[in-house]
Amino acid sequence: MKFRYEAVDRDGTVLRGELEAGDEAAAYDLLREKGLFPVELRPASRFRLRLRRGENLSDLILFTTQLARLLRAGLALDRALALLARIFESAGRAEMAALVKALSEDLTAGRDFAAALERHGFFPRYYVSLVRAGQTAGALTGVLEELAAYLTRRRQFRQELLSALLYPAFLLVFGLFAVQTVLVYVLPRFGRIFEDLGVEPPLFTKMLIEAGLFWREWGSVVMLGLLAVGVWLRWRFRGPEGRRRLEGFLLRLPVLGRYLLLADLVRVFRGLSVMLRGGVPVEKALAMGEEIAGLELLREILSRAGEEIRRGERLSEVFRNLPPGLAFVPDLLAVGEETGDLARSFADAADIGEEELQTATRRFLTVLEPAAILFFGVVLGSMIISILLAIFDLRL
Repeated sequence: MKFRYEAVDRDGTVLRGELEAGDEAAAYDLLREKGLFPVELRPASRFRLRLRRGENLSDLILFTTQLARLLRAGLALDRALALLARIFESAGRAEMAALVKALSEDLTAGRDFAAALERHGFFPRYYVSLVRAGQTAGALTGVLEELAAYLTRRRQFRQELLSALLYPAFLLVFGLFAVQTVLVYVLPRFGRIFEDLGVEPPLFTKMLIEAGLFWREWGSVVMLGLLAVGVWLRWRFRGPEGRRRLEGFLLRLPVLGRYLLLADLVRVFRGLSVMLRGGVPVEKALAMGEEIAGLELLREILSRAGEEIRRGERLSEVFRNLPPGLAFVPDLLAVGEETGDLARSFADAADIGEEELQTATRRFLTVLEPAAILFFGVVLGSMIISILLAIFDLRL
């Protein structure tokens, strides 16, 4: 069986690749024999579809939603998969059809559904764990419906954010293009006119002309330098330790840090709620939550939470280690522990966090749009005024 891995060598260099092994344990042993410390290991999918980088949520949502509907209609799992493969084929989704056929073949070969999902590497670990729990509890259809709802909300939040950023991004690009046009092409021409006339332009106008000439000559070099710095920073913070340092810096920022953490909490708590409703034990759900979390800080908290629970500690007390301003999380979890419904508490915490994020995003964009217009208006207006001042001095 082929596995994809991400590992760190003795020098701290992050390496990625593929290897052949009988199972996951054998793959870990092979990496350690090579002197590598495994950071991530997963089965290599035979398909180009990927969820880990550039997640293709639409394909996963479509698969989950349609399969849940077919099972709800009373079809057996093997018949539902066969029908779903034909649906994907008729819709021109060849890769998804091939994936569903492969899952159907695995069932025919005697594997259970969760093992078949895990084998192909397309499905996240928490997804596989939920399906396995649903099979054990005899509630596979309900679990798939919960997963479809969770993934749909996740995609909706991402699309709303991207849509909200579209207009400010257009303003930024158009404003930068306008500034560069005036700075590089318009002002230097006036500089040559003043030079031919033997007139010294005002100081501000002269500074802008020099800046335009500099950017025309060295702008490409500056851009390449910035690109090189970006590549170096990406390499510098690529390893686990560098990632922790970068995250620590970002999370310490006054406003941005809170919302970065809050966005990750919303995603993790949605997943935990779905897993607990699907029958996954709390300790295992927290372990799977580490796969959903993007921030090392949150992964460490979830890992510590699992250990504390095994020692008999309350989950609400563990989450009091979150940064200040998130006191609603342990309070809601305390209510869930008292009522025996932690899944509802995680969902409520995710709802509160998502509402705060959406409110903050709307406020930020409400301020960003006029601020961008005002900024570029002032910049372009200053350039035009500098030209007019020079012309008035010339006339006088």
